[in-house]
Amino acid sequence: MKTENMMQAHTLDPVSAPLPTAPADELVRILIAEELDRVRLVLEEMGVQLCADPAVVRSHLAALQRIDELCQRHENLARILRADDMAAEAAGVTLESLRLRLKPALARSFGGRGEGVAGN
Repeated sequence: MKTENMMQAHTLDPVSAPLPTAPADELVRILIAEELDRVRLVLEEMGVQLCADPAVVRSHLAALQRIDELCQRHENLARILRADDMAAEAAGVTLESLRLRLKPALARSFGGRGEGVAGN
């Protein structure tokens, strides 16, 4: 994937890393994907810190599970944005709740033929 190659040279540190050379729309997708990664990393760290306290885990397990789902959602969305074929990547999303939300719109965009939609 061309965007993956550009991303290998680009880190999550926008101050020290040069921006990849890409068409404007592709660059915007890359930058948004990086922001999603940053948010995911912060959420993951918060989840780890909260899970270190057994009392918090007992009292707030459902909220901790939602944090985990948010992390997975951010990861999947960033992967979609980096894909050369975003529709195909969206159809193959591993997080079921996100895939179920995306699937109807993807199916409509393919005229009901189900092209690129996982499970059809």
